[in-house]
Amino acid sequence: MRLYLIFLCFIGVSLVGCKTDTQEPEIEITQEDKSSKTITKKEIESLKYNDYGLSNDAKKAVNDWQKYQELNTQIEYLKKADLSFLKSDISLITTFINDFSAEIPKAINTNEINSRITALQTKLLKLNSLLLLDNISKDEQFEGLKEVFIAFSNLNLQINKKLEFEKNNISKPD
Repeated sequence: MRLYLIFLCFIGVSLVGCKTDTQEPEIEITQEDKSSKTITKKEIESLKYNDYGLSNDAKKAVNDWQKYQELNTQIEYLKKADLSFLKSDISLITTFINDFSAEIPKAINTNEINSRITALQTKLLKLNSLLLLDNISKDEQFEGLKEVFIAFSNLNLQINKKLEFEKNNISKPD
């Protein structure tokens, strides 16, 4: 009986002392993995989309719109693969977006332009979330970046169209 208890204690101790294989293996992130997750300037330059700039009249119209100038600067940084603005805290981005919408000059404050601004805001917030999550693939981040560029380009195009339409002021026949 005593031998039986010692044998059970020995088995119990050995079971408790055994290392189980249910633990997750440690994943080592190499420098190669990190570089494969970062978007480079060369990759951004390879994007294919219609990049519309502002006409001279449009530049005059948005000259005093400070938040547009800041956004334009940030888009230029994005084109150089500096993603720090969009990797920042969500509260900073939402504050910027709200100020951007609130300060639209009256000369270009139309429903069409407001809808392009809303689309741009959505793409900026989407890209922010894509860049902050670690499990998002580089391709998805790259696609989100392309969507931001397209949305900004479409905003520029809409501003150009609005000012060109006003400039042409064609009267309708009676």
